[in-house]
Amino acid sequence: MTLQVLPPELLEQPKDKIETKEAQPYFKPSSLKDGEAEEFRLLGCYETGHAIVGWQYASEARDGSGELRFNGYVVTRTHPGQPDDLARETDWSKPDRPKIDGTSVKPRKFLAWVATSAARGRLEVLFIEQKSLRDQLTEILQEADDYTWTEEGLANFSIKISRKGTGLDTAYSILPKVRKVPEKIKGEWESQRDSIWLPNFFAGQDPFDGKQTDEMGIPAGGVDKRGATVMPKKETKKTQEETEF
Repeated sequence: MTLQVLPPELLEQPKDKIETKEAQPYFKPSSLKDGEAEEFRLLGCYETGHAIVGWQYASEARDGSGELRFNGYVVTRTHPGQPDDLARETDWSKPDRPKIDGTSVKPRKFLAWVATSAARGRLEVLFIEQKSLRDQLTEILQEADDYTWTEEGLANFSIKISRKGTGLDTAYSILPKVRKVPEKIKGEWESQRDSIWLPNFFAGQDPFDGKQTDEMGIPAGGVDKRGATVMPKKETKKTQEETEF
């Protein structure tokens, strides 16, 4: 019998690069750089638990030494007001990015929607925090005769999200394009749709763990000029043939 004297970590060879796990299946438009764009197809809707609106804020909690530390994000259905664990703002003007005592970040409204990514070819949660993008998408969804949905709840169109500028000069835009749903995506949706339930966000559960709660979020379609909730409209006319996405 041979004893292992040294801890195995001491025998590991140094690596030339840092290895990370596969990126989580979430996409935020803020991750785009100036001039970049990504294309998505929306899958499901509020009624099926695949689109929600809520609020998110950064949380802080005291560690063992009594220091306030970042404690993750809290998701709520309605505006949380001024909770005790609301994180302080960051002073981005300084290299060490210190927190500013006596301040607090503002909760941010978001729209989350299940989508398939053209770039990565997988189902993701499209997490939109920009009001301008939510307003543009709501306007697109109200063009119900042009941008329709299949009986399975798949968008007969794609949306291209673009970013232009940096910092306070950043602007986002959405460009829709009519695209018939390929059979491949229909099959993937049929096999995976029950494994995603976005209202899990509100219970602190993983949306990719399937239905964990019967609660629903706020309707994600927005409202029209009369204040009525905008819901997707089923396909009413032939859409453009597309096979790649």
